[in-house]
Amino acid sequence: MDETSEHHFYFADYEILVGGRFCIRGQTTLDYAPAEAARFDPADLVERIRRRIAEERGVEREEVRIRQLSRL
Repeated sequence: MDETSEHHFYFADYEILVGGRFCIRGQTTLDYAPAEAARFDPADLVERIRRRIAEERGVEREEVRIRQLSRL
């Protein structure tokens, strides 16, 4: 496989803080393919997942807590 075309899939289990309590739980997946495989950034991966969940649920990114993250 060409190292410049790394493409991985991730599964995340999350909670969303609403009113001071974690009360919304869910799971999501994300396909992640950095422009350059050598520039893989785990923090960027987590940020993308948190942003996506926040947009889907209509909450702030800071309210999303990733409980578990696994590469598929």
